[in-house]
Amino acid sequence: MKKIAFSLICSLLVSFNPFFSTYAQEEKTVIKGKVLDMVCYIDHGAEGEKHLKCAKTCIGSGLPVGLKGEDGKLYLIVGEHKPINQQLVSKAQQTITVKGKVVSKDGFNLIENAEIVE
Repeated sequence: MKKIAFSLICSLLVSFNPFFSTYAQEEKTVIKGKVLDMVCYIDHGAEGEKHLKCAKTCIGSGLPVGLKGEDGKLYLIVGEHKPINQQLVSKAQQTITVKGKVVSKDGFNLIENAEIVE
């Protein structure tokens, strides 16, 4: 009985101790760049004032939205496990700053859990 109680207490201490937690805070990166409608930009390089109305339509309808970073990279942007399109429609073709977890895989860059820095 003592062994079971001791094991249970140790398990509880480890699971509630932030040092052992697997849910540690993720590092957030700040990136500045221009908001893009990813479909038109990748398909035919569309950007700028001439493309503003189309970009707002595409972003507003839920097509992928991205950021052309000042670092020269192109990033897909998502919120916390949901699209962030509605927050970015009014910022199409504008330079903004976002903060989030940046990951890259197979040539793609992603800013997830993105927050707009005002």
